[in-house]
Amino acid sequence: MPVTAIINMRALTGGAMPRSFHCLMHPLFLDRISEADSELGEAVHSSGAMVPFSISPVMGRKIKGAILENESYWVRLCFLQAELEDVFLNTLERGLWNEPMHLGDLSFQVEDVILGRQDGNPWSGRRSYEEMLCDGPVSQNVALRLASPVSFKRGDLHYPLPDPGMIFGNLARRWNLFSSEKVPEKPICTDVSYSFLDICTEPYALRKGGSILGTIGRLTFIFQGNEEMWRYYRTLLDFAFFSGIGVKTTQGMGMCRIIE
Repeated sequence: MPVTAIINMRALTGGAMPRSFHCLMHPLFLDRISEADSELGEAVHSSGAMVPFSISPVMGRKIKGAILENESYWVRLCFLQAELEDVFLNTLERGLWNEPMHLGDLSFQVEDVILGRQDGNPWSGRRSYEEMLCDGPVSQNVALRLASPVSFKRGDLHYPLPDPGMIFGNLARRWNLFSSEKVPEKPICTDVSYSFLDICTEPYALRKGGSILGTIGRLTFIFQGNEEMWRYYRTLLDFAFFSGIGVKTTQGMGMCRIIE
């Protein structure tokens, strides 16, 4: 069952963010998981491009690219399989998040962890795959906020524009990898367009060097066809809230949510 874990933390030190600062939660998270379950940690680490979790950038107030000492920040982890949630709970029970976290030269103290839905927090949630299989009334239009850069792999290049075929093809493949409730993979999407776009491109620095150009902003999909197809697209966009969209979703890219 897909679920979020919001890690609220306080900056013990302030200063300029390292170039790839937003990617640094990824190795730290894998270290914690491996300490609690070495087999799962190794499996997740070596499983390839699509893994059963996503990680947000470090969210909170920054001034001129700098973290502020004693300021509050948060990171969102999303688990797409119950097994990973269980191991994460084990890391909490064992106190593996009690020691200060070091992201580059910056240190943070975890203050609390909210697992699942939190009232008033639009980035928190828990929904089963069965619940996301939309069977009620749906709208022909769905608005989406891209909170961190979204990009796709196309051959040897990265493609930064929000092409519907790439978006829904990516989400369908990821859904079918982790859910027992399968959906059709429909990469062409000739019945999808946009009724609103307010987007721009932004480079995203990677931990091992280089950067990827991605898209952030807001957009509104418009669907043609019948209501069955509208439900299909809405289901995948609900799933995108947990999985992220595109490449490097475990390093902060592809964070998004529907705007009702």
